[in-house]
Amino acid sequence: MGLNFSGTIDRAQHPEKYPEKEKGPTFDPLYGFADGRKPKLAPYSEEEMQTLNIPLDKRDYCAHYFRAIMLCTQQYWPSQYGYCEPERHAWEQCQIKSKLDDAKEYERELRLRRRQLRKEETTNRALAHQELSNNEE
Repeated sequence: MGLNFSGTIDRAQHPEKYPEKEKGPTFDPLYGFADGRKPKLAPYSEEEMQTLNIPLDKRDYCAHYFRAIMLCTQQYWPSQYGYCEPERHAWEQCQIKSKLDDAKEYERELRLRRRQLRKEETTNRALAHQELSNNEE
């Protein structure tokens, strides 16, 4: 419980240290990847998801798994719970992987931001030290 509050206090006192999730990545997504990154593409376009009647809150990278659940539910209604469990499990695993990828991206952004702040602080200290030594002479 104390760790949660200390993180919140630090975030309130030093907002520049923490990335804002809503704004997305501020650093180059390919920075640090020599061979590039595999792009994360949605399986359906927005129009296709609208045509397939996928609910708004399920329109993400796991929409194709949710579509499989919808089809299975239609096929095995009203006893779909036992039959559609593999589809539901696949969708849940996709959701977990997606949230894990988001968390990794946030941590990467956090590390790069703190690294940038450390570099700026080091440069400012060096300039201040150089200025002091010039004033003493």
